[in-house]
Amino acid sequence: MINEGSCMQEELTSEQLNSTFDEIFKQSDRASAVVSGGILEEILQRMITAFFLPNPNINQSMFDGLAPISTFGAKIDLSYHLGLLNKKEYEDLKLIKKIRNDFAHSIKGINFNTENIKDRCLQLNTLNGTNPPKEIYENIKNIKALFQINTTMLATILFAKTEEIKHLKPYEFMQGKG
Repeated sequence: MINEGSCMQEELTSEQLNSTFDEIFKQSDRASAVVSGGILEEILQRMITAFFLPNPNINQSMFDGLAPISTFGAKIDLSYHLGLLNKKEYEDLKLIKKIRNDFAHSIKGINFNTENIKDRCLQLNTLNGTNPPKEIYENIKNIKALFQINTTMLATILFAKTEEIKHLKPYEFMQGKG
């Protein structure tokens, strides 16, 4: 989602997010887990960037290559410690990262019914915390759907939070007033 050759992020709309999640619901277990994690990582990066002082060159250098917050785990931890995530969101993101890594790094065939993945999916709390309509629970037919609905709801929550984050205010001396 970041423009090559530019440090500015393209705008991410709720329609784009919904379209991407529509695709994920049609994908294999592995693709669904890996892409869902990637979307959540992208949203976290946008949250952190929205919180930082506006300086595109410095902000982007924090996320590239081996930079301090280039990994999904680092973005999760930093977002939590900056107060951008609550504890339940933090814990769910940590579980989703583990699930994504299981799928991304496994050579053998695994799926959402693989014991450790299933156990982690059953620990996800986003859905329970949102008090969803009864129809959502009726549409959960398997562990994969449980994972997908939890990640979709979490992405929606984090996306909305990103829209509300205000940049930190620079000190007056940084604006040449001191």
